[in-house]
Amino acid sequence: MSSYFDGFDFKGIHEKSKELLLNPKNLTDEARAKYLNYFETKCAKSKASVEAAKDHIPGGIQHNLANSYPFGINCVKAEGPYLYDIDGNRYIDFLQAGGPTILGNNYRPITDAAINMLNTTGNLTGLYGEFEVDLAKKIKQHYPAVDLFRMLASGTEAGMIAIRMARAFTGKSEIIKINGCYHGWADQLLYDMRSVDSRNMFAIGVPDDCLNHMCSVYPNDIEELEQRFIENEEKGGTAAFIMEPIGQDSGALPIVKEFHQKARELCDKYGALLIYDEVVTAFRLGMGGASAYFGIKPDLIMFGKAIAGGFPAAGGIGGRADVMGCLSAGIASSGAKVMVGGTLSANPVSCIAGYTAICEMEKTNAHAKLKEASDRFTRQIADLADKYKLPAAIFNQHSILHFDLCGIQHLTSHRDDDEIIENCFGLLPGANTRMKEFAMALAAEGLIVAGGNKAFISLATIPVLDEALEIFERVFANYA
Repeated sequence: MSSYFDGFDFKGIHEKSKELLLNPKNLTDEARAKYLNYFETKCAKSKASVEAAKDHIPGGIQHNLANSYPFGINCVKAEGPYLYDIDGNRYIDFLQAGGPTILGNNYRPITDAAINMLNTTGNLTGLYGEFEVDLAKKIKQHYPAVDLFRMLASGTEAGMIAIRMARAFTGKSEIIKINGCYHGWADQLLYDMRSVDSRNMFAIGVPDDCLNHMCSVYPNDIEELEQRFIENEEKGGTAAFIMEPIGQDSGALPIVKEFHQKARELCDKYGALLIYDEVVTAFRLGMGGASAYFGIKPDLIMFGKAIAGGFPAAGGIGGRADVMGCLSAGIASSGAKVMVGGTLSANPVSCIAGYTAICEMEKTNAHAKLKEASDRFTRQIADLADKYKLPAAIFNQHSILHFDLCGIQHLTSHRDDDEIIENCFGLLPGANTRMKEFAMALAAEGLIVAGGNKAFISLATIPVLDEALEIFERVFANYA
């Protein structure tokens, strides 16, 4: 069976994941020792700095993206397609800060615009600036579902306010999501995240009562989704259905195209809002994100740091004018206005960086180039996996790439397969080890991927894809 899959072939990828869980290949002992030795000898300063940081920071690492194996890499420079560590090693960047740096690292037009803003308006004033509306206009231009847009400071804040608005606008309390999808780390949205049917597992520190109005459905199961709507009618109705448009973990468990239209129809039928969480897909799946890709008009769209070109303190919410009216500034004496804050929201630097990034994407025709390069590169990687007879599921959704050699994201989603479910906790450690070791091997050869062995490429990455292909081949040759 080929390693290459269409990026939205949930059935095929899901079936392949069983083989990856039950009959995988591993790094040879010799290769594992070689790669571990690389980190010990070539990344000694990184190791020492992370160890020293533990005296001041819990675990020494503050961001999940940086929590790599066998230890975090201390990055001192990012430029174009590359990252550089404190030891002087250079890596091809397939991490791209989790996706938002679509044009490449330290892209000069964006950096220059931000520096100019710092030298004039400064980083924060607390007052209104024209740059706010300039960015809002650009977002509206590419997202027809957005009548009004409000800037926030993160994607997590976008999730928090999205469900609050939905409840205020509809007068209903129940929220439906898809099993395993991540919508930020707010209390209620920690329900059933990271893996299918995890329920309250990751909601440590959150009272169970806080999750009483949350429920979830299996990916792509439209019948189960309608059943949740029906069940919620007895509780006063569903306020919203929130979904990552391409599925759990940036599309590792993809959502099929047909599901989107049915979800839109069910939301209309039961008077619920459809919320697209486009923190990953906005300006990554194309200029119009997932809503343009799937041809669906959601009621609300959540945005993350991509709308600021990767600059910090950036996120947002946009959608229907009547719903977005809940977010008018000031204190309401009556009506359905909801509480929202954020001193860093719509700050001058993030807004000008975002506006410039979107203009540069338009000018460079970045997405057409990224789509062509990503499609070609993904097939080349799959061909290499087949060449070395390495069980894998290789696929992409635009410039989001997946190199799955372990099947771990699908582990709990095999809910009707007794062979896997009955041995779930027995399979987990091995799958987790294979996932970490693959990323370790790539890094030792000179390429950084994101957790879960997904990758994001940028416009700056395209010229070095042949170099990246050679790295993948060297790693694949070390499996047995």
